[in-house]
Amino acid sequence: MSYSIDEAKKLVIRAGKELLESGLIARTWGNISARISPTQCVVSPSGKAYDSLTPDDIVVINIADGKPADPDCSVKPSSEKGVHAAAYRLRPDVNFVIHTHQDYATDLSVLNRQFHIVNINPKVKKRLGPFIPTARYALSSTKKLEENVSFSIRKYPQARSILMRNHGTLCMGADYDDAFKIARTLEKVCKMKYRQIVGSDYPAEAKKKVPLSEYATVLHREIHEEYDRHYMAFENEKVGCVIEARTPFIMKMSSYGEDMRAYVDDLAQIAGTVIRCLPEDADEKQIARSLSGTCAAVLIKGQGAVCTGGNDGDAEAVMMVLDKGCQAALLARAVKAAGDVQKPKAVSRAGGAVEHLVYTKKYSKLKDQED
Repeated sequence: MSYSIDEAKKLVIRAGKELLESGLIARTWGNISARISPTQCVVSPSGKAYDSLTPDDIVVINIADGKPADPDCSVKPSSEKGVHAAAYRLRPDVNFVIHTHQDYATDLSVLNRQFHIVNINPKVKKRLGPFIPTARYALSSTKKLEENVSFSIRKYPQARSILMRNHGTLCMGADYDDAFKIARTLEKVCKMKYRQIVGSDYPAEAKKKVPLSEYATVLHREIHEEYDRHYMAFENEKVGCVIEARTPFIMKMSSYGEDMRAYVDDLAQIAGTVIRCLPEDADEKQIARSLSGTCAAVLIKGQGAVCTGGNDGDAEAVMMVLDKGCQAALLARAVKAAGDVQKPKAVSRAGGAVEHLVYTKKYSKLKDQED
């Protein structure tokens, strides 16, 4: 089965909105595609907001090489188009693919393990397959990442989803509905596994479904009283918004008083590969110094974090990826404490620097054009 080109484009647009509403992605992170023939598929564009897509924004690409069918196409397709093309090449039964950055599945990806689905509802096993494999790490949007994901797809032909180490997931459905069922089921299974590993360190407040905004105090440069609260951070002309973040996972990680490595690459991209943790009595000068350079977030022992951005949306994005980064770091901490010989690996400083460069030069540029 494949979709007509018009139907496929409509479904990709619909999927973008549903992914945002479901919390499986944020902003323009992640991407979506649909098969339109044995040789072609359509894919979401790069850097465009999902809630404003039109059919003209959806790009037709060739499955054989992941390149646009029209070499003169003015819309830049998703940077992960090669991963989508590989899924269709290797799985003739796949007709809809979503690449998500969903929290718990991304967290488990840092463990670099193949999860065998046992002692779980047979319906779950049928939906996800007998294994949830993890593809080896590679920089996002690279040929190496496509090769690593392709290797896992070939090695585990019954798997319906692939964890992409330190990055996200690939969910491969027979159709639109199937792809979403896979993504949601995957998140439930990974959350269950996550809580099993973390055990009593899992924050009690995190059991409730509360919007992250409920844990945020948002401060603006142009409001005098709010400016004064973090006046030294606002001295950086690139900072237009500061958020004091106190989500359950951020609070938990801040309680240890330790600097935190970035285990997910979107945190490394926009906030840095190492998030410093300052003493609880840190002053404005210490906070501002820790937020210099490419670092956009800092933990403060027992008090949460300070996140910065050029505007509300950018600062909220930092808070969002920091929260997920704290989830992943808490998992890594639990695994190390248990003496597991297969220790999780954080995003390297070199890799994080490249990710940040790509983000600022490509994604941010496209986002600015949208705005």
